[in-house]
Formats: sequence, C-alpha cells, structure tokens
Amino acid sequence: MNINHIVIVGAGTMGTDLAVNLSKSGARVTVVGRPGGRAETFSNRATSAARDLDVTLESLDLQLVSDLMSVDWSSTDLVIENVVEDLAVKQNIFKQIVSLAKEGTVITSNSSTFGISSIADGLNQQSRFFGLHFFMPAHLIPLVEIVMSENSDIQTAEEIKSYLSSRNFVPVIVRKDVPGFLANRMQAALMREVWHILEREIATPEDVDKAVMYGFGCRFLAAGPVMQKEISGLDVTYLANSNVFPDLSNADKPPLFLASMIERGETGMKSERGFWSWSESSIRETRERYMEKLKRSIKVLSDP
Repeated sequence: MNINHIVIVGAGTMGTDLAVNLSKSGARVTVVGRPGGRAETFSNRATSAARDLDVTLESLDLQLVSDLMSVDWSSTDLVIENVVEDLAVKQNIFKQIVSLAKEGTVITSNSSTFGISSIADGLNQQSRFFGLHFFMPAHLIPLVEIVMSENSDIQTAEEIKSYLSSRNFVPVIVRKDVPGFLANRMQAALMREVWHILEREIATPEDVDKAVMYGFGCRFLAAGPVMQKEISGLDVTYLANSNVFPDLSNADKPPLFLASMIERGETGMKSERGFWSWSESSIRETRERYMEKLKRSIKVLSDP
C-alpha cells in the first residue's frame, strides 16, 4: 500500500498533534478544520508539537484547510476522522468523505468511544473502513490500534500496520470491534479495581498511585503482561489469579462516590478540586513534570 497523502478531519489538539507526527514521518498531510476556525490556534499547537519532536513546522508538508471541499481528494490515500465524539456527527462526516474520496481510499476513525461498525453503518465498500485509534499526546505516544469490523479487509489492515511500523509507530490489530478496543479496555479493567479499592478504603489515592508507578508499572517498560507471566511461569500466575479473582470487582458501572464527586464539581485539575486540591501553579508544575517523565519513558521503550 502506497500512502503519500493523508487527510485528517478535525483540527483539535489530537488532530494537530497527529498531523505533525505523521508529517514528520514523511507523509503529506492535510488537516480539515472548521469554517471560521482560527488558523493561529492550529499553528501555535502544531509549532509546540513540532518542537517536542525536534523539527520545525516550516520543514513539514502540512496544510490546514477549512472544509472538505478544499481537499485534493484525487491524491488522498488515507483519511483519519477526528471530530467531536458524537456518533451522528461522525456518521455524517463519513458519508461526506465517501462521496468525495476516490475508490480505494482507506477511511478510518480515531474515535475512542464509537466502533467503526457503528460509524460506517449503512455505507458501501465496508472493507475499506477501520478504526485507527491513536493516544494522547498523539505526537509522542507510538501505539496505534487498527480496529476491524467484521467486514474490514485483513490484508488492508496488515498493509496499514506495515506502513505505520515503517513510520516509527507501534501498530496493533484489534480483530473484533469491541468497546474500549484493546488498550483502553485493559485500562478500564484496572480503573474498575482502583475505584473498588478506594471505595472499600483499602488504600489512599496516593498509595494506589505509588503501587502502580513503583511496583508492577515499572515492569511494563521491560515487558507486557503476557510476556511477564511467560517469564514468571503460567502455573504460578494461574494459582495467584485463582486466589485473587473471586475478590475483584465485577461492577458494571463506575462507583457512586465518583458520581458524587462529579456532582459536587470535583472533577480534577479542570475544577482545581478532585482527590487533591490544585492551583494554577501546581497544575502547571505537575503537567510539566508528567510530560518530561512521559518523554523519558518513551525513550526507554525505543531503546533496543
């Protein structure tokens, strides 16, 4: 598969970061913003992302247009829809893209909420539709989930995987269009148990974070969960799981205490109140420290 021109529909933070990353990898990238959208906002965000990647915005083959009709569809090989998480909006965008793109163009969605089966429902040429799920911050995190519906073409999925691998991404194929796909599904399982631990007052939020960061979380920089258990022994893992599984949470919705916090406006940094109290300076310092540690972690993973 030859992918030379990529169109990203949506010029928010995710779309902009992704555009810079893909453009840095050598692709020609066109970003479709909103009519009347501020080009300055896009430029500022793109400049910041480019700086993180040690390139200049001027060196990238990156263009911002204000609507779908301004795209050179005759040369477009891959489309990544990245608009607001509203199913009706996404379905409408997909219909427009299908009517404009040339036959054979691979059309994907970066949605983390809706499966590609729902977004592309009722459209023709179902085999060319995929989820293509990137992770924030999209100019730094290498993982990409290629999500298949039951009608997606596996050969095309493999070709997308090969292309992304050649551009220094780490793509994985999710062979069933299930809620949460792969990474977010596993993360949700962890968070369900975190909420359960806090609800039962087994540990404080601070100690929960330490247990993850300085315990099993460290090992994930060296090996994934399946490989770790291959190393330690599947028989040992089976016995340990048999002991712990019966006491784990099987809740089918988030806990009431979390809903109550949200009702009180305790939503975290955005409201300066959550499990901790925040100020403008502490938010800035924490975010900066988080980004620096994240960059160092990614560098460790990229080392041979």
